[in-house]
Amino acid sequence: MKFSAILAFATAAVAAPWSTEPWGDLECTPPAYACKPDFTGWLVCNVDGWFIDGGNCDGNTWCQYIDGLPYCV
Repeated sequence: MKFSAILAFATAAVAAPWSTEPWGDLECTPPAYACKPDFTGWLVCNVDGWFIDGGNCDGNTWCQYIDGLPYCV
């Protein structure tokens, strides 16, 4: 029983966040917002300090910074 608990703890300790998104390894300090690297939408900084997908721009709009914040224009 103790071995199982130690094994579970060790596995959790070495587990790293995994993301297939190109911004998954970008650290940030909340609250923060940014344009996606390809400017098709925006990113939001989560409480863990990592950017996550905030959404996509509609139609023929692209993410652009206005006064330091990302907007779809």
